[in-house]
Amino acid sequence: MSEDSEVGIVLANAPRLERAFGRKLAALITLASLYFARRPSGMVSLLASLLFLAALALQVWFKFRG
Repeated sequence: MSEDSEVGIVLANAPRLERAFGRKLAALITLASLYFARRPSGMVSLLASLLFLAALALQVWFKFRG
């Protein structure tokens, strides 16, 4: 299966995920699925992904902390 068709499948299922899980959780699942559907492109993208996840974790922590 090519990368384009895997991304297409993920995006085609996004509305179903939204109906089943709600908008925020569906967005998270879709982003994670898109990340794993594409091929890894090296250390720069890995570092950018880790920084993005760290920023997201900080936002969640600040929201629940008060």
